[in-house]
Amino acid sequence: MGILEIITLRELKFGWEDLAAASRKSGRRAAEADISAAARRAYDEGRALLDLRAVYEIYGKEEIAEGCQSLSLRCGDRRENLFIGPRIGYLFPAHEVVIALCTAGDALVQVMKSSAEREDYLMMYFLDSFGVRALAEMSAHLRAEVEGIAAAKGWGVGPSMQPGSVEGWSVRGQADLYRLGHGEALGLTLNDASFLLPHISNSALIGIGPHYKETKVGSMCHECPRHDSCLWRRENMANGEF
Repeated sequence: MGILEIITLRELKFGWEDLAAASRKSGRRAAEADISAAARRAYDEGRALLDLRAVYEIYGKEEIAEGCQSLSLRCGDRRENLFIGPRIGYLFPAHEVVIALCTAGDALVQVMKSSAEREDYLMMYFLDSFGVRALAEMSAHLRAEVEGIAAAKGWGVGPSMQPGSVEGWSVRGQADLYRLGHGEALGLTLNDASFLLPHISNSALIGIGPHYKETKVGSMCHECPRHDSCLWRRENMANGEF
């Protein structure tokens, strides 16, 4: 436990054509030539600006007392309590938990703001789409890293849990993950509402242990109150359906 790691991702699995296709599916109204040109330009600029990184730390987990909705974590001499809420049962099988944060970096967000100031909203849209899709690939890379850590011990993995997407665990819990996962190592900050900045960033907690049956990190999308309206949930990302 107490392994603090920073990982990066250089190669992307999608191209500008995927951005354009997703825009058409979303019903965005613009001339076909404008969509293709903006998607290509956003992809090229986005690639140059992108800074995909993730940081994670692994904590040991104490037994969860009946009726308790918080985790007791240990890392060397440190002891931490982390409130999860009524869905803490997903972490009953965990021997350890991985707390992680991912980001696409600040440079991309700053160019998005510049596009908005120029009222180039189509470019801003495609830069945002590019960043979110790239962040999804960074998150997938992180999940694969966690799966590898668990597999090396002969363990399984739990689902990826995020504050604000799990019943009873509000987005305010992101402040705890930021602190425990060392968000400052990526240059991240939190606003007053506990959202990560730059905004194309996310956090996650994943349990690992010998009592998990799954070898692939699952999704908590089915638990999220925004499931039906969320344009970015993992199933849509996998199908290219923004």
